[in-house]
Amino acid sequence: MTTEGYVLDIESFQMKGEMYYPLEWTCFGAEDATRLLTWGAERDRILIRFEQYAVFLGTIEDHAMDETGLHNAYPIVKLKTSQFTRFAAETMSTERVNTYRGSLSHYVIRTVEQEFHVLAYEDPTVLDLGKVGDTGVVVTEVNEVDKF
Repeated sequence: MTTEGYVLDIESFQMKGEMYYPLEWTCFGAEDATRLLTWGAERDRILIRFEQYAVFLGTIEDHAMDETGLHNAYPIVKLKTSQFTRFAAETMSTERVNTYRGSLSHYVIRTVEQEFHVLAYEDPTVLDLGKVGDTGVVVTEVNEVDKF
């Protein structure tokens, strides 16, 4: 998700009890926020999944952290170090757990209403689910009708 100004709106969020992808967002996306607000059929549908060792940190408000300097123009951002990685190291001992998997990165998922924060060892899987209006139904417009 490297398009600056692309906007996401959450359709659903699930914390699953599965082995491989416990965090999953289904989002609507558009380059113009008006498409999201008006439920336009040209909105994209996007699936974002994080692997089993990902840690959902919630929002900044959940941890009463200062938001200064955290706004970003991209829908998904990966940070190697941040306030959250330092917070997690201090309060959750993340520097001692699962160290064989590598280093944790901080991912920020920006939506219309808020930002969500996740710590993960691997990049999320991002799948394009197509346009909202892509139902597979073909509409044919007929000007004249033959009588039976």
